[in-house]
Amino acid sequence: MFQKMFSSFHLGGSVVKNRLAASAMFEYGADSGKITDKIKKRYHQLVHGGAGMVITGMTAVSAGAGVAPIMVNTDYDGYVSDLGEIAADARSAGAKLIVQLQHCGAETFPAEGYDHFAVCEKKVSCLRAYHEATPAELRKTAQAFAASAARVKQAGADGVQIHAAHGFLINTFLSPSTNHRTDEYGGSAGNRARLLFEIYDAVRKAVGKDFIVGVKFPFNDLNENSITERDSLFICGELEKRGIDFIEVSSGMVMDSSAASFAPLVRTDRQAPFLRYAALLAGHIQTPVISVCGYRTPEFIEKALTATSIAAVSLGRPLVREPDLPNRWCRDPSPAKCISCNMCCQSFADGIITCQVKKKTEGKALTAAKA
Repeated sequence: MFQKMFSSFHLGGSVVKNRLAASAMFEYGADSGKITDKIKKRYHQLVHGGAGMVITGMTAVSAGAGVAPIMVNTDYDGYVSDLGEIAADARSAGAKLIVQLQHCGAETFPAEGYDHFAVCEKKVSCLRAYHEATPAELRKTAQAFAASAARVKQAGADGVQIHAAHGFLINTFLSPSTNHRTDEYGGSAGNRARLLFEIYDAVRKAVGKDFIVGVKFPFNDLNENSITERDSLFICGELEKRGIDFIEVSSGMVMDSSAASFAPLVRTDRQAPFLRYAALLAGHIQTPVISVCGYRTPEFIEKALTATSIAAVSLGRPLVREPDLPNRWCRDPSPAKCISCNMCCQSFADGIITCQVKKKTEGKALTAAKA
């Protein structure tokens, strides 16, 4: 049963034990940028839950690149040791650990010490104003990605993923809806992708050819003046020429509030809303393509893997509800318990990303048991 889903595949020079990946979910769990015991516990559950590859929540490439102090950054003393514990745990479970690297651009924290530049000048509020990033700042950012990747490698993880989606810095350069620059970083698709290419090249130089380097790519912005399919195919093709090891295909800019935008779309009952983009890309390149978002049943996943050329699928919210879902599907093929309510993405008070439906259910059961 589900032979394709539980078959292995190659990622760079590595073999991943199955085609179920844990996609990045922001943990909300860092302590002034530092990895906490709650974060270590979350990844212990994920790497032992059966996923062949586990991608961490977004990690800031510098202390000033994050969205908040609850976002891990790679700059603090002890990061390599803390991540090393998670990496060793992943190896013991036979899972590949990939660390997602990010600069949040116009979503960085509105406080002193954080970067306040964006693709173009932008005033969000009286507390949040961003200047247009200079070429020198962009080159520094690329080197920050490279230095972060080197620390991840030193810690013993298997690879990194460059986060280029969902309205953060790189995505805003890629999208013509937000990139209005007139210099070498604006205009054509190649120019809008220049920052991504420079970051990838710097990271690859820092970690070498035998370390996994992937990208989370925004195939469609789901708003007006979106990046086009032609642009996306071109950019991903260029990444393949440069030696990218995998491309995880997502879509949507979180900052967009239109009816078709990312947030309402992923709350629907529709499975795999972005599969058609991943399938299209997988038909054009040889690099492994991973499809993310909305996978809820093993039957659907098996069909997606056999009917298209995608290499794997990745699960986010279902693994917040059930970290051991891949293992459970080996014996029980019933659908994931996640209902796509997105309340886990608002679980700041818990100190770690938490399924609020499960929490409420368990709370009621505990109250009933005490009665």
